[in-house]
Amino acid sequence: MRIVLRRAIVLFVPPPVAGRIDEIRRRWDPVMTARIGAHITLVHDVVDHGRARDLVAAAARSAPFTVRLTHADRWGRSSNGIYLHVDDPTGSIAALQAQLAELEQPAWSRVAFRAHATLVHGRTVTSEDAAAAWAALDGFRAEWDVDIGAIDVIELAEPRWRSVERIELQAAPVPD
Repeated sequence: MRIVLRRAIVLFVPPPVAGRIDEIRRRWDPVMTARIGAHITLVHDVVDHGRARDLVAAAARSAPFTVRLTHADRWGRSSNGIYLHVDDPTGSIAALQAQLAELEQPAWSRVAFRAHATLVHGRTVTSEDAAAAWAALDGFRAEWDVDIGAIDVIELAEPRWRSVERIELQAAPVPD
């Protein structure tokens, strides 16, 4: 029997902003911090691993871009997760998500997606710790610019996520 590992597609946040995010994550969610670096998720659960490479390669024909991490928020209750909003002024994240949408597991594709960088994950902290984190982070404004230059296909090999493929963003050449 062949084991199929869970895969996702993310935009890793580079230094120095990743370090700032991880300071918060280490304080409030050390388990998830140890599992994966600071990132913005494009596809939560890839349904077609074989097709993912081709679609990610096609999507990577985009120029690198900059987004801004803004204010802390939560998914309803604190125990559902706490995150930073992502301001996507050029629509680059939305465009990448649209190009990769067919790879998304159907349960996630029915959920309205809001680009975000998770600070506290609902599955790796207690409700009490999540409430304490929200008490500290409510009203927090990061206002950090993040330069995005690559797309990563990652795989969960317990206990950590690992990158199985990294494709640098590169604008397609303009025909003469």
